[in-house]
Amino acid sequence: MIIKALSLQNFRNYPQKSFDFSNGCNLIVGPNAIGKTNILEAVYFLSTGKSFRVKGVEREAILYQKEIARIKGEVENKDQKTKLEIILTVGEIMGEKTAKKKYLVNQVGRRAVDFLGNLLSVYFGPEDLELITDSPGLRRKYLDSVLVQTDHEYRRASLSYEKGLRQRNKILEGIREAKDLGYNEENLRKRLYFWDQLLIKNGNIITDKREEFLQFINQCQPVSNMQFSVEYERSTISAERIAHYAKEEVGAGMTLVGPHRDDFKINEKQRNLSVYGSRGEQRLAILWLKLAELDFLEKETKVLPILLLDDIFSELDMEHRQLVFELVTSHQTIITTTDINIVDKNWLKQVNLINLSLS
Repeated sequence: MIIKALSLQNFRNYPQKSFDFSNGCNLIVGPNAIGKTNILEAVYFLSTGKSFRVKGVEREAILYQKEIARIKGEVENKDQKTKLEIILTVGEIMGEKTAKKKYLVNQVGRRAVDFLGNLLSVYFGPEDLELITDSPGLRRKYLDSVLVQTDHEYRRASLSYEKGLRQRNKILEGIREAKDLGYNEENLRKRLYFWDQLLIKNGNIITDKREEFLQFINQCQPVSNMQFSVEYERSTISAERIAHYAKEEVGAGMTLVGPHRDDFKINEKQRNLSVYGSRGEQRLAILWLKLAELDFLEKETKVLPILLLDDIFSELDMEHRQLVFELVTSHQTIITTTDINIVDKNWLKQVNLINLSLS
């Protein structure tokens, strides 16, 4: 699987820009803030339907004072050519309300669940260290970003679960308000049953798929002489657990059990790296995780994902840079760097160079 071309309109700092990629390695060079990462983000959007950026909202990807942005990509997979497009809006165009995100395949509108999976990618950038050190929500987002690319049932279950969770939380808020005002909340409680069943059914699908992925990760070989592992901290959802937390949920006005509260830890020989790991150990652990993710996508889909590597040479020592150089020979890769001198000179002769300073 390869992306042949990318076209951006009003996306981040690009009013209008197109890029052509080779089947092998593509190196994007330029100073900070010129827009290198934005190119990787656009490809990632076409792959997962979302940004990899932790902070901010998607409307911020739309160029300042514009109402609409477009990301278009031409993809080839086993001689089959596909045109993918995502349209982002601020919620209205010329005063008319519209969807904030639209998906198109070969210029035909698609649901998100049907759009995803047409382009596979693995992203690795400096901010991925936050997968170890930041909040559980970021780690859940990571699990979703992998599994929505490979599993249609996971995509469907996730969308259904998210919708059900919003509805159930609204009812819980309503019950809390009714109790505070002294009203009878019995009718609202009856409405919970439908959403309970929906969340239990789809929540268990999500949990099972996440567990399978993390078990696969644990079977992968370490990236160095360190032995890494992931430890899944699941929040099982069942009728019994929902009943157990019934009073607390009304008090909080939200659902307290289910995969929306899952987490996982990355350990090195039973040592929690978020607490006891050095920055170097955390960096190697993320490299190990990303290499395992790459193997997982390939195993599940029988195609080679695109590697998106954002300024990682500055994060890795020479030994692990060499590991990356060896890896990219078998995948289409898009790499960014601020310093071309950090790249191996012999390897540089084989890449498609995109110098943003000259454009």
